Amino acid sequence: MSAAKRILAIGGGGFLMEDAPSPIDRFIVELTGQARPRICYIGTANGDMPDGIEKFYAAYPAQRCEPSHLAFFRKPMPGSLPLAGYEPHLAAQDAIFVAGGNSRSALGVWREWGLDQALARAYEAGTLLCGMSAGALCWFEAGLTDSFWGAGDQPLRCLGLLPGGCAVHYGAAAQRRERLHAAVQSGALPATIAIDDGSAALYEDGALARVVRWGSGRGAFAVSALQGRAVEVAHPSTSIDELRAQP
Repeated sequence: MSAAKRILAIGGGGFLMEDAPSPIDRFIVELTGQARPRICYIGTANGDMPDGIEKFYAAYPAQRCEPSHLAFFRKPMPGSLPLAGYEPHLAAQDAIFVAGGNSRSALGVWREWGLDQALARAYEAGTLLCGMSAGALCWFEAGLTDSFWGAGDQPLRCLGLLPGGCAVHYGAAAQRRERLHAAVQSGALPATIAIDDGSAALYEDGALARVVRWGSGRGAFAVSALQGRAVEVAHPSTSIDELRAQP
């Protein structure tokens, strides 16, 4: 029996946004089912910012994981995968974490380097794909992003590993909700999952399996068009602490 294909889309939070260790980072380690999982960080969307790489290694230390990173904008350093023939290393990972930043730019770089196809193959093989913000919406058919600097939130064609659209940082600005509803209503975006900060959506074999939240996270919302209007419905969600308390 083949492993389930899984993606964890994080609306906002985790080691890149929170100062203290985050429940979602522990949750990712637990999802791998490994005592010391191999986890690779991809920071393309933020230009492989050194601070983001440092935060990743602090959140996923060698005592608990086998951390590594793939960087297209930085010279090789300890932990980095070789750009020449990186795919076998990437395919051996238990989880791949994609950072937030400029979604449009990241997708362009990935397509140039063939990483879009490498990620799809890792997904099919059972590697857990996860990420925050740009690293969440990139997995869907389309996403609502502010990566078109100055143009506000706009629809963007993404990798298409998951059906429908995705919007992140959903509660951060009222304008984002308005733009999402308008885009779905007009048909510029398909039916979309809108994920709040402090919240994440776990997909298994292409279907939403669970929404988890922590801190002040409100969960996730389904936004779809009905009779010419955008309709928003909250998905059931569970706090990560409650999930751990279950037998």
